[in-house]
Amino acid sequence: MNLDRFQTLADAFGGSITRWPVDVQDAAFAFTAASPDEAALALAAARDLDEALDGAERLLPGAALRQRIIDAAPKTRRPMRTPFQRWLAAAGVGAGLAAATAAGLIAGVNLSAASAGEDALLIAAAYSSGLVLDEGDAS
Repeated sequence: MNLDRFQTLADAFGGSITRWPVDVQDAAFAFTAASPDEAALALAAARDLDEALDGAERLLPGAALRQRIIDAAPKTRRPMRTPFQRWLAAAGVGAGLAAATAAGLIAGVNLSAASAGEDALLIAAAYSSGLVLDEGDAS
């Protein structure tokens, strides 16, 4: 670790190395041992800032600011209020279910009709090729 990195960490995390991220603490302690004067100077400046911030007055938002924030928050959707609106929504759901049922029924009928037509063609082909004998045929 060099002095610039040490100074950056002290500015970001304060004058106590134990409050720094764990992965840089060993390197910071090694830098402190190798360059005690430079490290002490950087940590002293960071401690002065820590003390100033710790001693600063904590400001709480006033009632006017709190109300402005609440007023600026997005409003929730209004629920449907009239019986007609509720009936209309239910009718829409019912119509959607009926349409889905009808579509499924039409698809099923079309698929079964296509399948039946293919079966008839296969049976006719089997008879004409001689693979299937008539039941009345003695041979």
